Amino acid sequence: MEQIFVDTSAWSALADEGDIHHEEAILFRDEIAEKYHLVVTDYILDEIYTLMLMNQGYSETIRFKQQLDILITEGIIKVVWVTPEIAGEAWKIFEQFNKDKEWSFTDCVSFAVMKQLNIAEAFTLDHHFAQMGFIKQPR
Repeated sequence: MEQIFVDTSAWSALADEGDIHHEEAILFRDEIAEKYHLVVTDYILDEIYTLMLMNQGYSETIRFKQQLDILITEGIIKVVWVTPEIAGEAWKIFEQFNKDKEWSFTDCVSFAVMKQLNIAEAFTLDHHFAQMGFIKQPR
């Protein structure tokens, strides 16, 4: 089974019915179900929990995390914990490519993990992944 990296923007669109990309994200999620292992970093989880708390509140954030925990336990989602080595690679990407971009450090961590795990596709609504040469899904 192939792997796809799932960015904060995709998680947010899936979790928030008010997000303009919600339906698109749901359709893509359904399309890839049982075809891909989903990969995230602890930085992505940090971003989505914080974003959800601010936008949807405490109860929704807790409920969403509980759902993710089930998917992690079932092996559907793989969480990559950022090590000093990954952070170092991310910083190299940040320094090398970010002069004319506005990539967050979390984006650069995601890129480093995708390169390390040889993942070509990202479930994201963020054009930064395409700028780095990854395949942005949905297109």
